[in-house]
Amino acid sequence: MNESFHLEPGLPPITLIRRKNQRTMRIRVNSDRVIVSGPANVSMNRLIDFVREKSEWIQKSCERRKQRTEQLELLRKKYEGTLLLRGERKPVYTFPVPGIRKSRLVEHNHAIVYQFHPSKIRYDHDGVLFPEPEDIHTFYLNVAKKDLTSRFAYWSDRIPLQPGKLSIRNQKTKWGSCSRRGTISLNWRLVKCPQTIMDYIIIHELCHIRHFNHSRAFWKTVAQYYPNVSQARSWIRRRTDEIFSDF
Repeated sequence: MNESFHLEPGLPPITLIRRKNQRTMRIRVNSDRVIVSGPANVSMNRLIDFVREKSEWIQKSCERRKQRTEQLELLRKKYEGTLLLRGERKPVYTFPVPGIRKSRLVEHNHAIVYQFHPSKIRYDHDGVLFPEPEDIHTFYLNVAKKDLTSRFAYWSDRIPLQPGKLSIRNQKTKWGSCSRRGTISLNWRLVKCPQTIMDYIIIHELCHIRHFNHSRAFWKTVAQYYPNVSQARSWIRRRTDEIFSDF
């Protein structure tokens, strides 16, 4: 049974959850609520005490979350009418095509063209003509299948490991993953990143085939094929919120 309460005025509600497979108490700050979870054998009173102990941290985290949300909204307005592709913002030009059955986005050298039937016009909340979300997702997914498959094949040939199949997925928080069987999953959003970042994530996941952890040996193996790990991780920290916000 879950319980909710307010810690302080102006903060999101606190939701308390007990889970059978959880071993420690955790806090996750979302935009609309703070989730505090713990093992099934922990009492609700203990979870409430845990919230009180971490109240200062929770308040600071909520404030940081609010600031990030405001910053992202400014970026959204700044980059309105563009799409992020391979690390660059490309303008999106609309081009009505009478008789076209299905709207689509087409990549050109310095821009992306949105082709659509004149009868199917969609404006965003600011009155700007822009592609349908599903058309944008389809465009990115098609680019990902081409670009990520190519880079995966390139690095699979150069790293002496034996990966399984490649899966391109819509992961909500992860850039990629490697299963025990060697299946590599990559987030389609990687095509928003420069090729160097795509390569880093692919190399990172391929190296998990040998080291299914983040030990020193793992990072040493990654560095053999991608020496600029710190720069890549720094770029990812700075740009993750923007990329996963899908604008």
